[in-house]
Amino acid sequence: ERMFVEYPITSMATNLKGDTLYAGTEGIGIMRVYRDEVDGISGASVYAQWGPIDLPCDYILSIYIAPDGTKWFGTEEGVARHTGNNTLDGWTAFFIDDGLVDNFVQTIYGDKIVKIWFGTPAGLSVFDGSSCISYTTDNGLISNNILSLATDKNGVVWIGTDGGISSYKNEKFISY
Repeated sequence: ERMFVEYPITSMATNLKGDTLYAGTEGIGIMRVYRDEVDGISGASVYAQWGPIDLPCDYILSIYIAPDGTKWFGTEEGVARHTGNNTLDGWTAFFIDDGLVDNFVQTIYGDKIVKIWFGTPAGLSVFDGSSCISYTTDNGLISNNILSLATDKNGVVWIGTDGGISSYKNEKFISY
């Protein structure tokens, strides 16, 4: 319990079965709670129970678990993708050099066609499985500070910002 006072929980997500909780923290990485017990801490520093992994930093801002089970973790210094269930293997980190508009990844969400959307203070980046394309107010967003993301049943991506809401459909932004 003392750990959570010093390193608060910043984000959470469950796997598709609902038997595993991933909790992002403010300074010690990701805690995995499996069947009501913390069974591992994955991080970029010595706090990691299993040793350092390919996670950009230990301050986790956002978590998204895709339908295929791939886990995405947004941090202050980039985003990490984890595939599989082995804590030490299957990690890939992405940064500005890989196409992100900014390394500070505040929110992550997947759309209906399996693109992964990353919200940052500098705009929006969309990963199609091989590369990223980024969008800013120059492309029609109402604000570059992306705080939340969601999709609706029609596949429209909704983008919550500090300046209002934008939607994205058919390669076009509409702002409200």
